[in-house]
Amino acid sequence: MINNEKQFWDWFKANEAKYYFLNQIDDENERERLLDELLFHLQEYCDQLFFEVGGVPDEKQDLILSAGGNTDFFNKVEDLVSQAPSLEYWNIITFKPAREEYKIEYNGIKLNPDEMYFIPLSSKASQQIGLRVYIEDYNSLNQADFLVATYLVLDNVLGEKSSALDIGYVEIEDLSVISEIDELIELVKLPRYIKWKKSK
Repeated sequence: MINNEKQFWDWFKANEAKYYFLNQIDDENERERLLDELLFHLQEYCDQLFFEVGGVPDEKQDLILSAGGNTDFFNKVEDLVSQAPSLEYWNIITFKPAREEYKIEYNGIKLNPDEMYFIPLSSKASQQIGLRVYIEDYNSLNQADFLVATYLVLDNVLGEKSSALDIGYVEIEDLSVISEIDELIELVKLPRYIKWKKSK
């Protein structure tokens, strides 16, 4: 039973070789078993944490620890990473980082941030930013799925921590209702906009 950070890292150190070579295992069932085993031990420590493993073969691998965007458990991720031992073959990463390849597909909805736009919505009560996001072919009958897909895009564009802490509210509009697209900001510029807003 894993009750604290040290116990998790002791377990991981004892098993790290299996995960270092994960991408070279051809048996998909064995890969899934190993991933389930890591998730089981991670969630013994805290049942609201998740992970991703990846990297280029024969180089340091990444172990990304995540709270799935739930800010109530960000401290558990930070505590766990702060206690990580020095591991020669691993980068231990706090929260899902922003990604360069950030297109997503969710329930048949394909979104590419390069083709999405936004305007900020002002909120005097909060440091968080509200967004109206403009999407080509937005279907309001499928609003819930489009909203989930948009949040997944924001996770990729901003990274998990900024997406959760800096964005307070999102609404979606169809891009076709806008006659002057120049009045909108490209979604890929959102990280720069947030940095500028915080500096004010």
